[in-house]
Amino acid sequence: MWASVDTSDNVTKVYTRPTAITYGDVNYPQNVMTSWSNAELATIGVYPVVTDSSNYEDPAYYINTNETFTYYDSVSVGGTTYTDTVVGAYGTATPMSLDDTTTTDPVTGETTTTPGLKSNAISVQNQEAYGILQPSDWYVVRKSENGTAIPTDWDNWRESIRTTYQSQVTMINACTTVPELQALYVYSDDDPDDDNPPTRPLPEFPPSPDQTS
Repeated sequence: MWASVDTSDNVTKVYTRPTAITYGDVNYPQNVMTSWSNAELATIGVYPVVTDSSNYEDPAYYINTNETFTYYDSVSVGGTTYTDTVVGAYGTATPMSLDDTTTTDPVTGETTTTPGLKSNAISVQNQEAYGILQPSDWYVVRKSENGTAIPTDWDNWRESIRTTYQSQVTMINACTTVPELQALYVYSDDDPDDDNPPTRPLPEFPPSPDQTS
C-alpha cells in the first residue's frame, strides 16, 4: 500500500494496489510503485504505508473506526521504527451491544428489536445442536410410530447434546462484558506435549456413538 503526500505533509490519496499517477506534468506508470525504491518514490511524493492495528478489534464483536492516514518523518509501529512513512491507524473500537436493543419508530410506533451478541451466540449454538441431532431424529420418529426403543447409547447422547446446549446458554448469558464473551471461544492447550486437543471454556458438543465406536 502507498500514499501520495503533498508538500505540507498531508496525505492526499491512498493506493491499495500499484496505480498510474501524475506528479507535476509527468505521468508515471503503475509499475513505479513496485520497481522504484522508497527513496525514488519520495521524489514524486509517494510513500509506503504501514498499518498500525493496535486499536483494531475483532469485527464480530466491535465496531472499528475508519482507518486514518498520517505521514511521519520517523515513527515506531509494533516495535519497528520507520522513516518517511505513512501510517494507517484506527481509533478506539466500540464494543457491540451484548443484549438485544429495541427501538420505536416515532411515526408509526412500531418497535424493532436488534439481537445482541449474546442472542446471536445462543442462536449459533442452537443451530449447531439442531444440525447435530437431526441425522438421528429417525430414532425418535421410529419410537413414536411403532414404539421401538431408542438405543440407550444414542438416547443418552442426544440428551447430552441438549444438556451441553443448556450449559452453553447459561455461560453466554452470564457474560457482562464483550471480552468475557470472546474468552468463551478462546482455545488453550495447557500441555502442548500431550495428545489431548486444545480446549475452550464454552463446552463442546460430544461426538455421537458412531464417532466414538
